[in-house]
Amino acid sequence: MVTVEQVSFDGMQVPVEVYAGPDRPLLFLPGFGVHPLNYRAGVERLARHFTVFMPDLSFRTHAELPVQVARYLAFVELMSDRYAPEAPRTGHSFGGLLALLGPRRAVALAPMIPITVGWPTKIGRAVLLQLREYVGLDGRRGVRWAFHIFGEYVRTAALRPHCLFPSVSETLGEIRAEFLPTAPHSTLILARRDRLYLQSEYDSYLSLSDTSRIETRYVSPGHDWPVTHPELVEREVLEALRVEHPASVARTDIPA
Repeated sequence: MVTVEQVSFDGMQVPVEVYAGPDRPLLFLPGFGVHPLNYRAGVERLARHFTVFMPDLSFRTHAELPVQVARYLAFVELMSDRYAPEAPRTGHSFGGLLALLGPRRAVALAPMIPITVGWPTKIGRAVLLQLREYVGLDGRRGVRWAFHIFGEYVRTAALRPHCLFPSVSETLGEIRAEFLPTAPHSTLILARRDRLYLQSEYDSYLSLSDTSRIETRYVSPGHDWPVTHPELVEREVLEALRVEHPASVARTDIPA
Protein backbone atom coordinates (compact mmCIF):
# COMPACT_ATOMS: atom_id res chain seq x y z
CA MET A 1 0.00 0.00 0.00
CA VAL A 2 1.23 3.51 -0.88
CA THR A 3 0.31 6.64 1.04
CA VAL A 4 1.45 10.20 0.36
CA GLU A 5 2.36 12.67 3.09
CA GLN A 6 3.52 16.28 2.87
CA VAL A 7 6.74 17.70 4.29
CA SER A 8 7.17 21.49 4.51
CA PHE A 9 10.57 22.74 3.41
CA ASP A 10 11.80 26.13 2.20
CA GLY A 11 8.27 27.27 1.44
CA MET A 12 7.47 24.09 -0.53
CA GLN A 13 5.12 21.25 0.25
CA VAL A 14 7.08 18.14 -0.73
CA PRO A 15 5.08 14.94 -1.23
CA VAL A 16 6.67 11.86 0.31
CA GLU A 17 5.44 8.50 -0.91
CA VAL A 18 5.39 5.84 1.81
CA TYR A 19 5.42 2.22 0.64
CA ALA A 20 4.34 0.13 3.59
CA GLY A 21 6.42 -3.00 4.00
CA PRO A 22 8.29 -4.86 6.74
CA ASP A 23 9.44 -2.95 9.80
CA ARG A 24 12.78 -2.03 8.20
CA PRO A 25 12.93 1.55 6.83
CA LEU A 26 14.73 2.67 3.67
CA LEU A 27 14.98 6.09 2.00
CA PHE A 28 14.90 6.08 -1.80
CA LEU A 29 16.06 9.31 -3.49
CA PRO A 30 15.12 9.86 -7.16
CA GLY A 31 17.27 11.43 -9.85
CA PHE A 32 17.43 15.18 -10.37
CA GLY A 33 13.96 16.53 -11.10
CA VAL A 34 12.60 13.04 -11.80
CA HIS A 35 9.08 12.17 -10.74
CA PRO A 36 8.81 9.16 -8.36
CA LEU A 37 6.43 7.41 -10.77
CA ASN A 38 9.46 6.46 -12.88
CA TYR A 39 10.89 4.41 -10.01
CA ARG A 40 7.65 2.87 -8.77
CA ALA A 41 8.21 -0.59 -10.25
CA GLY A 42 11.56 -0.94 -8.50
CA VAL A 43 10.40 0.65 -5.25
CA GLU A 44 7.38 -1.65 -5.09
CA ARG A 45 9.82 -4.55 -5.25
CA LEU A 46 11.87 -3.01 -2.45
CA ALA A 47 8.69 -2.69 -0.38
CA ARG A 48 8.64 -6.49 -0.15
CA HIS A 49 11.60 -6.10 2.20
CA PHE A 50 11.46 -2.52 3.57
CA THR A 51 9.09 0.30 4.34
CA VAL A 52 10.28 2.75 1.70
CA PHE A 53 10.09 6.56 1.86
CA MET A 54 10.49 8.36 -1.49
CA PRO A 55 10.25 12.17 -1.86
CA ASP A 56 8.91 14.02 -4.88
CA LEU A 57 11.24 16.88 -5.76
CA SER A 58 10.37 16.68 -9.44
CA PHE A 59 10.06 19.32 -12.13
CA ARG A 60 6.52 18.09 -12.78
CA THR A 61 5.29 18.73 -9.24
CA HIS A 62 7.14 21.90 -8.24
CA ALA A 63 7.30 25.33 -9.82
CA GLU A 64 10.32 26.10 -7.64
CA LEU A 65 13.08 23.82 -6.40
CA PRO A 66 16.24 24.28 -4.30
CA VAL A 67 19.06 25.94 -6.22
CA GLN A 68 21.94 24.45 -4.23
CA VAL A 69 22.94 20.88 -3.52
CA ALA A 70 23.24 21.84 0.16
CA ARG A 71 19.50 22.61 0.32
CA TYR A 72 18.64 19.23 -1.19
CA LEU A 73 20.83 17.64 1.47
CA ALA A 74 19.05 19.67 4.14
CA PHE A 75 15.73 18.34 2.92
CA VAL A 76 16.97 14.73 3.02
CA GLU A 77 18.04 15.22 6.64
CA LEU A 78 14.67 16.76 7.50
CA MET A 79 12.83 13.85 5.89
CA SER A 80 15.13 11.34 7.56
CA ASP A 81 14.61 12.90 11.00
CA ARG A 82 10.85 12.79 10.52
CA TYR A 83 10.46 9.26 9.21
CA ALA A 84 13.52 7.07 9.76
CA PRO A 85 16.58 8.66 11.39
CA GLU A 86 18.72 5.51 11.27
CA ALA A 87 17.58 4.20 7.90
CA PRO A 88 20.03 3.51 5.07
CA ARG A 89 19.66 5.60 1.95
CA THR A 90 19.65 4.58 -1.67
CA GLY A 91 19.13 6.69 -4.75
CA HIS A 92 19.72 7.03 -8.46
CA SER A 93 22.01 9.57 -10.15
CA PHE A 94 21.56 12.84 -8.21
CA GLY A 95 19.74 10.87 -5.53
CA GLY A 96 22.73 8.55 -5.33
CA LEU A 97 25.03 11.51 -4.77
CA LEU A 98 22.75 12.79 -1.99
CA ALA A 99 22.89 9.35 -0.36
CA LEU A 100 26.70 9.37 -0.51
CA LEU A 101 26.82 12.81 1.15
CA GLY A 102 24.76 11.81 4.18
CA PRO A 103 25.56 10.35 7.61
CA ARG A 104 23.90 6.93 7.04
CA ARG A 105 24.65 3.75 5.09
CA ALA A 106 24.43 4.58 1.39
CA VAL A 107 23.69 2.55 -1.73
CA ALA A 108 24.31 4.78 -4.76
CA LEU A 109 22.81 3.53 -8.02
CA ALA A 110 24.79 4.96 -10.97
CA PRO A 111 25.36 8.10 -8.89
CA MET A 112 25.99 11.57 -10.21
CA ILE A 113 29.50 12.63 -9.27
CA PRO A 114 31.43 15.88 -9.63
CA ILE A 115 33.48 15.90 -12.83
CA THR A 116 35.92 18.31 -14.43
CA VAL A 117 34.05 18.79 -17.72
CA GLY A 118 31.68 21.68 -18.47
CA TRP A 119 28.12 21.98 -19.72
CA PRO A 120 28.81 21.29 -23.44
CA THR A 121 30.33 17.89 -22.68
CA LYS A 122 27.67 17.04 -20.10
CA ILE A 123 24.85 17.91 -22.50
CA GLY A 124 26.50 15.99 -25.34
CA ARG A 125 26.73 12.88 -23.20
CA ALA A 126 23.12 13.26 -22.11
CA VAL A 127 22.01 13.44 -25.75
CA LEU A 128 23.91 10.27 -26.62
CA LEU A 129 22.38 8.57 -23.59
CA GLN A 130 18.90 9.59 -24.73
CA LEU A 131 19.51 8.38 -28.30
CA ARG A 132 20.54 4.98 -26.98
CA GLU A 133 17.31 4.75 -25.02
CA TYR A 134 15.15 6.08 -27.87
CA VAL A 135 16.23 3.23 -30.16
CA GLY A 136 15.37 0.64 -27.54
CA LEU A 137 18.81 -0.50 -26.41
CA ASP A 138 17.57 -0.38 -22.80
CA GLY A 139 14.24 -2.04 -23.55
CA ARG A 140 10.69 -0.73 -23.63
CA ARG A 141 11.01 1.01 -20.32
CA GLY A 142 14.02 2.85 -21.71
CA VAL A 143 12.04 4.17 -24.66
CA ARG A 144 9.17 5.42 -22.48
CA TRP A 145 11.63 6.92 -20.01
CA ALA A 146 13.62 8.73 -22.73
CA PHE A 147 10.55 10.45 -24.18
CA HIS A 148 9.30 11.41 -20.73
CA ILE A 149 12.50 12.79 -19.23
CA PHE A 150 13.53 14.64 -22.40
CA GLY A 151 10.28 16.60 -22.31
CA GLU A 152 10.63 17.35 -18.60
CA TYR A 153 14.18 18.65 -18.94
CA VAL A 154 13.49 20.71 -22.07
CA ARG A 155 10.45 22.39 -20.52
CA THR A 156 12.36 23.13 -17.33
CA ALA A 157 15.40 24.49 -19.18
CA ALA A 158 13.14 26.76 -21.28
CA LEU A 159 10.69 27.96 -18.65
CA ARG A 160 12.43 27.56 -15.28
CA PRO A 161 16.18 27.33 -15.88
CA HIS A 162 16.88 28.40 -12.29
CA CYS A 163 15.46 25.02 -11.19
CA LEU A 164 17.90 23.09 -13.36
CA PHE A 165 21.22 24.78 -13.92
CA PRO A 166 22.55 26.12 -10.60
CA SER A 167 22.57 22.83 -8.69
CA VAL A 168 24.02 20.75 -11.51
CA SER A 169 26.63 23.44 -12.24
CA GLU A 170 28.04 22.92 -8.74
CA THR A 171 29.14 19.42 -9.81
CA LEU A 172 30.90 20.51 -13.02
CA GLY A 173 34.38 21.88 -13.67
CA GLU A 174 36.09 20.49 -10.57
CA ILE A 175 35.79 17.90 -7.82
CA ARG A 176 34.92 19.92 -4.74
CA ALA A 177 35.69 18.54 -1.29
CA GLU A 178 32.10 19.00 -0.08
CA PHE A 179 30.95 16.45 -2.67
CA LEU A 180 33.15 13.61 -1.45
CA PRO A 181 31.34 10.73 0.31
CA THR A 182 30.58 11.18 4.00
CA ALA A 183 28.43 8.08 4.58
CA PRO A 184 29.95 5.63 7.08
CA HIS A 185 29.82 2.96 4.40
CA SER A 186 28.87 3.32 0.75
CA THR A 187 28.18 0.91 -2.08
CA LEU A 188 28.35 2.33 -5.59
CA ILE A 189 26.52 0.20 -8.13
CA LEU A 190 27.79 1.43 -11.48
CA ALA A 191 26.51 0.79 -14.99
CA ARG A 192 28.95 -0.82 -17.39
CA ARG A 193 27.27 0.93 -20.34
CA ASP A 194 27.00 4.32 -18.66
CA ARG A 195 27.23 7.17 -21.17
CA LEU A 196 26.93 10.01 -18.67
CA TYR A 197 29.93 9.31 -16.43
CA LEU A 198 33.15 7.58 -17.45
CA GLN A 199 34.87 4.91 -15.41
CA SER A 200 37.97 7.13 -15.31
CA GLU A 201 35.87 9.88 -13.73
CA TYR A 202 34.54 7.55 -11.05
CA ASP A 203 38.14 6.44 -10.45
CA SER A 204 39.29 10.05 -10.03
CA TYR A 205 36.42 10.81 -7.68
CA LEU A 206 37.00 7.74 -5.53
CA SER A 207 40.76 8.33 -5.43
CA LEU A 208 40.04 11.44 -3.35
CA SER A 209 37.74 9.55 -0.99
CA ASP A 210 38.26 7.16 1.91
CA THR A 211 38.06 3.92 -0.04
CA SER A 212 38.08 1.84 3.15
CA ARG A 213 34.44 2.87 3.54
CA ILE A 214 33.46 2.30 -0.10
CA GLU A 215 32.78 -0.74 -2.25
CA THR A 216 31.97 -0.76 -5.95
CA ARG A 217 29.79 -3.19 -7.88
CA TYR A 218 28.64 -3.30 -11.51
CA VAL A 219 25.55 -4.12 -13.53
CA SER A 220 25.40 -4.45 -17.30
CA PRO A 221 22.83 -1.84 -18.48
CA GLY A 222 23.17 1.92 -18.90
CA HIS A 223 23.01 4.89 -16.54
CA ASP A 224 19.24 4.77 -16.07
CA TRP A 225 19.06 1.11 -15.05
CA PRO A 226 17.12 1.86 -11.82
CA VAL A 227 14.27 3.00 -14.10
CA THR A 228 14.65 0.50 -16.91
CA HIS A 229 15.45 -2.63 -14.87
CA PRO A 230 13.42 -2.64 -11.64
CA GLU A 231 14.31 -6.27 -10.93
CA LEU A 232 17.94 -5.19 -10.61
CA VAL A 233 17.00 -2.49 -8.11
CA GLU A 234 15.57 -5.14 -5.79
CA ARG A 235 18.45 -7.54 -6.22
CA GLU A 236 21.29 -5.05 -5.97
CA VAL A 237 19.97 -3.08 -3.00
CA LEU A 238 19.31 -6.30 -1.08
CA GLU A 239 22.80 -7.57 -1.79
CA ALA A 240 24.42 -4.25 -0.91
CA LEU A 241 22.58 -4.08 2.42
CA ARG A 242 23.25 -7.76 3.08
CA VAL A 243 19.54 -8.52 3.31
CA GLU A 244 18.70 -12.17 2.76
CA HIS A 245 17.21 -12.89 -0.65
CA PRO A 246 13.86 -14.64 -0.80
CA ALA A 247 13.56 -17.37 -3.41
CA SER A 248 11.62 -15.00 -5.67
CA VAL A 249 14.57 -12.64 -6.23
CA ALA A 250 16.56 -13.65 -9.28
CA ARG A 251 20.32 -13.49 -8.97
CA THR A 252 21.19 -13.49 -12.66
CA ASP A 253 22.43 -10.27 -14.25
CA ILE A 254 21.02 -8.63 -17.36
CA PRO A 255 23.14 -9.93 -20.27
CA ALA A 256 25.66 -7.57 -21.80
